[in-house]
Amino acid sequence: MTLEALRDGDPRQVGPYTLLGRLGEGGMGVVFLGQGPDGTRVAVKLIHARMDSADFRRRFAREVAAAKRVARFCTAPVLDADVQGEVAYLVTEYVEGPSLGDVVRDSGPLTGSALDGLAASMAMALRAIHGAGVVHRDLKPSNVLLSQVGPKVIDFGIAQLAGAEASSAIMGTPAYMSPEQVSGAHIGPASDIFSWGCTVAFAAGGVPPFGSGSVPTVLLRIVNEAPDLRGLSGPLRDLVVAALTKNPAARPTAQDLMDRLSVSDPSLPASASAAGAAGAGTPSAGPGPSPAAPSGARPPAASPTGPGAAGPDPSGARAADAPGAAGGPFAQGGVTHPGGEPLVTAPRAGAPKDAAAAAGGDKAGGAGTGEPEAHTPEASTAAVRRRRLMAAAAAVVVAVAGVSVALLLGNPGSPSDPQSPAADATTGDGSPTGGTRRTATGTPAQPRNPLRGRDNVAFYAPAEPAASRQADLWAADRPEDAELMRKLAAVPHAIRLGEPEVRSKVDDSITAARESGGVPVFLINYMPGSDCRPIGSFDMAGYREWIKGIASQIGSAEAVVILEPASLVKMPGTENCELQGSAEQRYRDVRDAVQTLKGNPGTAVYIDGSQDIWPGAEIMAERLIGAGIDKADGFFVNVNSFHTTDTSVAYGKKLSACISTQLATGRKGCPADAKVDPARMPHFVVDTSRNGRGPWAPTKRYTDPQVWCNPPGRGVGERPTTVTGEELVDAYLWITRAGTSNGRCRRGTNGEKDPERGVVSPEAGQWWGELALERAELAKPPLR
Repeated sequence: MTLEALRDGDPRQVGPYTLLGRLGEGGMGVVFLGQGPDGTRVAVKLIHARMDSADFRRRFAREVAAAKRVARFCTAPVLDADVQGEVAYLVTEYVEGPSLGDVVRDSGPLTGSALDGLAASMAMALRAIHGAGVVHRDLKPSNVLLSQVGPKVIDFGIAQLAGAEASSAIMGTPAYMSPEQVSGAHIGPASDIFSWGCTVAFAAGGVPPFGSGSVPTVLLRIVNEAPDLRGLSGPLRDLVVAALTKNPAARPTAQDLMDRLSVSDPSLPASASAAGAAGAGTPSAGPGPSPAAPSGARPPAASPTGPGAAGPDPSGARAADAPGAAGGPFAQGGVTHPGGEPLVTAPRAGAPKDAAAAAGGDKAGGAGTGEPEAHTPEASTAAVRRRRLMAAAAAVVVAVAGVSVALLLGNPGSPSDPQSPAADATTGDGSPTGGTRRTATGTPAQPRNPLRGRDNVAFYAPAEPAASRQADLWAADRPEDAELMRKLAAVPHAIRLGEPEVRSKVDDSITAARESGGVPVFLINYMPGSDCRPIGSFDMAGYREWIKGIASQIGSAEAVVILEPASLVKMPGTENCELQGSAEQRYRDVRDAVQTLKGNPGTAVYIDGSQDIWPGAEIMAERLIGAGIDKADGFFVNVNSFHTTDTSVAYGKKLSACISTQLATGRKGCPADAKVDPARMPHFVVDTSRNGRGPWAPTKRYTDPQVWCNPPGRGVGERPTTVTGEELVDAYLWITRAGTSNGRCRRGTNGEKDPERGVVSPEAGQWWGELALERAELAKPPLR
């Protein structure tokens, strides 16, 4: 297992645990190798600030309590947790050893007693997990660690929290999901049994039993096809076949698996349930009787599949796990991009009617074929069930390939846009491009910027969640501070879209904005590599689909999008960014996102213009032109910074003139004597969320003052408004949260404390209540 050194923004101490290095990172948080007061090494899992909320902490406490009840047999037990402190964290036993996925990929499939022992250990772990009333939900090769004392299952019980923010979210990793996870049905212990079968099949054959490829293709196979069980034979093969029965009620329990694996001749009696699992036979199976289920298995119910299951993958490929598939939200081995969890959303309006064919090249019989179906009650029920499962599996759009997938089911249309907003935004092959929307009469919808053309635009945003939670925590003991936090929370902030599952957040915001008569401002901050961290080969393809999903949810409603702060500052080929790739590729990625979002007639899009001084107007003008500023509504400045509004406006005007000059002349630089066409000067917006007192000028001498890092004595600035008094300034907005820490601020010293503040700052991106209070108290104009 690779141990990575701590980064500058990482904490050195969490509760009583000293952190020694990084073990992994995922969508829920970062996993550190820690050392307890007694010297015991542990895995400390620190929850991302963006997931933190009062509701999350309640669920987190409940899941931790359940996980602590799990017996230690073949698991990495939960040792400690803190759900009340400033930062929520979980402590588990540190398991030293590679994951099953790593071992199989590096050394090949397991055989003989090693394979049997693995199957038995995982079954024992599931028996302990289920016995404590916990469902794992994400059992897969990367969550099975091969330690010196035997296989250990990790991440039980907590994985479901990653998708619990939205009621429609379902967590899992595509290749190891059960049919009921795909369809959105109830998830119980039987789902883990299906994943057990998939994991054993991978260990034996070196490939996932339902292959790889696009997520829709894999999900279709899980629902409709028989598994590939190469490398399995005899009684263990029969057990795996029974575990992979499509009907959860017909699968063996963890105790059944243990009973069969613990006897010398675990031959299985005949059972119809195994036939349901095998379907027409597995790809590697030869002639012979259908495998059977173990005795004691629950009687089979009606199979969720029916005739006309999807055919084999046209390519015939059965490759190993796709890049990024090994590594859970808290995987102890392997590091994933923090935004690396994929999203599967409902289909965009205007997608091909034969969704299965469009998604994976496989045609599902009876789905969209136009052929009549039998009308007997039994046949109708089966047909309806089959269509629902096919729609759930095929009509999905995959985003970032990685540790897990949230499958969002339900009505794909935005509640604010019943006219299928994306219907005409396609190329000739039906792929969305963000092209011109059309009205119900077929005429092109005229684009409009909701920030322009009215005296003063009202903004909509829900109460800022971190400030609201802080107010609740202070309500009893610090009522005046709590009241100030409520005033801070009431100011419309940009609605942050920086996690895999955002559908419900966008839908709720668009609906509420329409009802209130306000305009929502969305902050999209999820582009892989925009912060110069390594990315996987499939991440950008997934990001593009994620953006398309957001555009589809916004539809024809009015909205403003602040697109990817730092994307044009920290990018490949620039100073202090060694990320592979090129500036041209980053430009294309931003242009693609702009084009997709601008396919909506009422969506205004602003792209990264950085801030005064860094890296300079001439450089940013070139980058904005490369990124397609002429297709966007403008750029934004001063995000996450503290420059005064006057300074930011002056910088924005200079940058706008420079862009206009470069576009007109084709020359670089910003010659002062060049004529500027005002009609070609791009507009911009200014982030005023932290600039009420302007930038910090330290009075003490520091080797590296880090004036950008949690500067003291700063206050929130002008409230969001479109009344700016400046022709080129469309709005002042609150894009950054006032109370978000910039990370550890050592200012050139060797200690952990910020020498200016005398405290250890929270890690970057985490909410800091006292910092928020300071900035609210020093607001200019006042909040009180």
